Amino acid sequence: MDFPPQFPWILKKHDYSYENPMLFYSTTSSKIYTIHAPKYLDKRLVFGSSQGYILSGLYSSEHTCLISLLNPLNNHKIPLPALNFGDDLLWIGSQIYQIGNYMVYFGYRSRNGSKIAFCCLGQDKWRVLKLKLDYDNIEWFHLNSMLFGVMENTGVTKVIDMATGTLAYVIPPIDDYNLEINQCLVDASGDILRVSRHNDYDEDKKEYEDCFHVYQLDLIGSSSPCWVKVNSIGNQALFIDQYGGFALGASDISGVKANCIYYINYYLVKKIDIETGDEEVLHCPLEPDRWFLPNLEPWFKNGRVRTDSQRTS
Repeated sequence: MDFPPQFPWILKKHDYSYENPMLFYSTTSSKIYTIHAPKYLDKRLVFGSSQGYILSGLYSSEHTCLISLLNPLNNHKIPLPALNFGDDLLWIGSQIYQIGNYMVYFGYRSRNGSKIAFCCLGQDKWRVLKLKLDYDNIEWFHLNSMLFGVMENTGVTKVIDMATGTLAYVIPPIDDYNLEINQCLVDASGDILRVSRHNDYDEDKKEYEDCFHVYQLDLIGSSSPCWVKVNSIGNQALFIDQYGGFALGASDISGVKANCIYYINYYLVKKIDIETGDEEVLHCPLEPDRWFLPNLEPWFKNGRVRTDSQRTS
């Protein structure tokens, strides 16, 4: 394998078991990698991935889920506390986020409203933040120790300070929110970007095509924050799938083009230029599920988070 950093891999969509090993595709080498991960066999639910690790879970009872992190390339496993969702669970979605020290974040919806569960690696229990009922129809994102909730019916973004659980900002919707199908919030070197996807009708092709717009959060002294549409994100590229997204420096990784969105949409993988809108379908022989950042070096060992200096020494 190439030494990291390298172009993200694509994880194939399927049920994970010993009979169906994990399959990854590398667009740079045009190779399929088959990964057998013994410690992963009892984990039937895949919740999210980040930093080379996959977050998975197995229900030990009707309402309790055993959760762990696994690096499938070196079989490094990090057990996490069991999480009891209660008997009123309606929906669960998750992603792994890096917030100073490494933290796992769960968002789930119950009959009593939305709840956020989060746990720093090495802790023995989850902290659950209960949100008000009016936050129920919201898509949640967690960036820079703040919780961003995009309200589905109005497009308004509400920002909650995770330290206090209080409302910090209310951000007006983007101009074309009524046309928006999906959105994703990404931390791009400190800038908070909102990637908005639409379906535009192509008269020549007589079909709908994906169209993306990128907005940057402007806090304006934190008095009246707003989303500002941008045509350039500099020397960065965005990798988006149905579960979330992340940003990478284009000059750091061979094959990555700056100011582009690499997007997994069900059966296709596309590269879209943010400024021009030009797109290219990338070859992928697998049914794509999500982006995966291959990383052989564990960033959490012996109960302690490794620092950047420890990784490079």
